[in-house]
Amino acid sequence: MKNLKVVLIAIFVVSFQAFSADKSTKSPEQQLRNEIINLLDNPDIKISNNEVKANIEFTLNSKNEIVILTVNSETESLEDFVKYKLNYKKVNSKMPETNSKIFRMSLKVLNPNV
Repeated sequence: MKNLKVVLIAIFVVSFQAFSADKSTKSPEQQLRNEIINLLDNPDIKISNNEVKANIEFTLNSKNEIVILTVNSETESLEDFVKYKLNYKKVNSKMPETNSKIFRMSLKVLNPNV
């Protein structure tokens, strides 16, 4: 009976560890995207439309810093905001071989007053 309890406890512990393992392993690109989203959180820009969009092109330098190449948007204040918040900001994401890789990201800012 004592051996049965030990075996049941062992099975419970092993199965609990197997199910609690983090299965949401994110790609390095997804981790980088999440870091950029955090850096761009709470924009303090005035927009007159319901939403403003921007296309961002950037690369990472040898120090793992974001280097903005272009920001294309109809609103100059959004372009300035993105450049201010992202340019030369260090990220923790470990990207394999980003020597000349150009990343592209779309950004949409919604007007909270609408």
